[in-house]
Amino acid sequence: MSFQTFWRDYKVLVVMVPLVGLIHLGWHRIKSSPVFQIPNKDDGSEPDSLALASPQKKHIQGK
Repeated sequence: MSFQTFWRDYKVLVVMVPLVGLIHLGWHRIKSSPVFQIPNKDDGSEPDSLALASPQKKHIQGK
């Protein structure tokens, strides 16, 4: 199998596999970058979703 035959038969794979791999690595590096990380609060007191939703329900019911 010559290079021309290989390129003609598999050019989509030759182009797309490295491209998808590089996109995946780039996305992984962006996600793991400390610039884009949300700082964690260490106080341990997170309000639950029901506590956050309750004032909104009272506000709607009051109208």
